[in-house]
Amino acid sequence: MARQVNQQNQWWIFTAVVLLSFMSTLTSSIVNIALPVMSRAMAVPTAQVTWVASSYLIVTCMFLLPFGKLGDMLGKARVFKIGTVIFTIASLFCGINLGFVWILIMRGIQALGASMTLSTNAGIITETFSKEQRGLALGSFGSVVALGSIAGPGLGGLILTYLPWNYIFWVNVPVGIAAIILGQIVLPKAEATTAGKIDAWGMLVLIFMAGSLFMGLILGQQVGFMSLIFLSLMIATIILLIIFIYLEKRAADPVMNFHLFSNIDFSLSLLRRF
Repeated sequence: MARQVNQQNQWWIFTAVVLLSFMSTLTSSIVNIALPVMSRAMAVPTAQVTWVASSYLIVTCMFLLPFGKLGDMLGKARVFKIGTVIFTIASLFCGINLGFVWILIMRGIQALGASMTLSTNAGIITETFSKEQRGLALGSFGSVVALGSIAGPGLGGLILTYLPWNYIFWVNVPVGIAAIILGQIVLPKAEATTAGKIDAWGMLVLIFMAGSLFMGLILGQQVGFMSLIFLSLMIATIILLIIFIYLEKRAADPVMNFHLFSNIDFSLSLLRRF
């Protein structure tokens, strides 16, 4: 019955998922063009204001895998819907200029919502469409999401030509509201696809490991890849990776199942993406 309902509404479900996925990738690129304007408006050095863009990317990467696992355990649609609400509300508050620290905090919360949607969107589409239509749906989804990254600078320039920089963030709000309403109507009820306990320690170590890795890579570009802070973060990343592997091999329901890498086809498909 659930499959029949999904097939009847599948392209509406696709639209709800794509709307937020498009905005999640758009907002990661649209902000870059507004950084000089934001720097002047908040009286913040240009080198410092770049963290408005970097913080979004770091937090998103930190939480993608944990929220993907939670989507399997709690229901992908449920995680997606919560992420949609968080992303939309944070986008509204990002456009309110209460200082540089406020913007950073709101961008982090916005990225949290984005990671909830980006980690579950492809799974929802896969479960919604039949095998015959799945390739078309995923291909169309990938094209639209990629368009979000490409359209960001152009749309950002257009907004800044006629409107204050705040609208760089507020452009997400009407689209987010539309996705929330449409999602409540057409998205299937949340159903867990896997059972088991949440690997809290594994998730925590993974979040810190991803944070230290991407923070180190970004800081390395600013202060040098031979600086003490970069080397310290890379050492911390390696230590956390060792701890993560140790925990995951002993976890009953790990965040990352390392046995998947013994599948040659799976491992090669990952390598091809690089």
